[in-house]
Amino acid sequence: MSKKALEGIRVLDFTTMAAGPTAGAMMADYGAEVIKIERPVRGEDGRKFPPMVDGESLSHCWFNRGKKSLAVDLTDPEGLEVVKKLLPTANVILENFRPGTMKKYGLDYESVRAVKKDIVYASLTTFGQTGKYVSKPGYDIIAQAMSGIMSVTGEADGAPQKSGFPLGDLLGGLNMFTGVMTALYHWRDTGEGQYVDISLLRTLIYINTPLIHCNLGPERMSKRQGNHHPTMCPYGVFHCKDGDIVMAAAGKRIWESLCDLMGRPEWKEDPEYAEVSDRARNQMTLIPLINKWLTDAYGGQDEALKALDAAGVPCCRVYNEYQVWSDEEFRLNGWLQEQPTMPGMDSKPSFITRTGNCGMSETPAEFRRAPLLGEQNEEILRELGYSSEKIAQLEQRWPHQSLDRHGKGGL
Repeated sequence: MSKKALEGIRVLDFTTMAAGPTAGAMMADYGAEVIKIERPVRGEDGRKFPPMVDGESLSHCWFNRGKKSLAVDLTDPEGLEVVKKLLPTANVILENFRPGTMKKYGLDYESVRAVKKDIVYASLTTFGQTGKYVSKPGYDIIAQAMSGIMSVTGEADGAPQKSGFPLGDLLGGLNMFTGVMTALYHWRDTGEGQYVDISLLRTLIYINTPLIHCNLGPERMSKRQGNHHPTMCPYGVFHCKDGDIVMAAAGKRIWESLCDLMGRPEWKEDPEYAEVSDRARNQMTLIPLINKWLTDAYGGQDEALKALDAAGVPCCRVYNEYQVWSDEEFRLNGWLQEQPTMPGMDSKPSFITRTGNCGMSETPAEFRRAPLLGEQNEEILRELGYSSEKIAQLEQRWPHQSLDRHGKGGL
């Protein structure tokens, strides 16, 4: 097997919950050694995040796949000493605490750089490291609201809506991964480390930029439009007798094919519908006509989709999560796979999940299971020169999940 893309890179991962752990898990997918540093007894809060199976979190199994776990008490001087002994061995540090938290332990960027000059140090927060919001607590939904994304999501006559999944957390984690990878590329060429500042809010403002730009013209375009689009039509959710489908016929050629399929060739030249800007302007009239055609002409989704596919009109069903997992095409394409959970999760030893974020011909992602709390304590403490007797003493003070209970087994 070829060398993994990030093999030889060591990451100390202090992150919790979803956004920060996403970045660390992605680095582990591509071969980095990621050591998750968490408190004893309970571990980080993500270990209690539902859904729970046999007392363990499936979310933890996903967000911390492929990592090692070191359970130490940073409020104990000896615990802090263990972590500080690891610093010179690390290439990357990930953390997502409020600004100032890591400094209390002497683990902030400036302190770490003093002992590891070329460190790549990435911090992820809601509001960044500067400004009047810097000390405010925040979560994904706060970033969605303040980025403007919620203001353009939802029905036109309804309240602002958040995304159906944690958009800020997952994109923030992906952004953290991207920032660290860019910094590592610079480090490889120059030997220089750097500080990487990731903000959930900045991430969502970045992806909301196209809608922000829409408002630079004389008319406000970025407003709630339900399941349709302010500047393109047909482009949204439409109704069949037995359920909903999505159709996207914004381009002129595709629109003309749809006109022929609907038996409305005259719409190709109709000034109300001929160009995409005309259709967008008149979509409140056009959308009901398309919905009526779908329900009158076809017995249901299958017939409608078959006809639309034959006409070259982009279309699909609106899947729920169970339909995603059960679509064989996704497995054949290598987008979904079975991933092991953890020892002790006997009622669910594996679960279906997606594979790497992209296909790589030479260095593909490889998933390994998430760690039990403190599973690699002995391994890491031995590496740092601790004796068996000292390790036993420390593990009495820093309780973690017993491998005897769950059974041994490496990643």
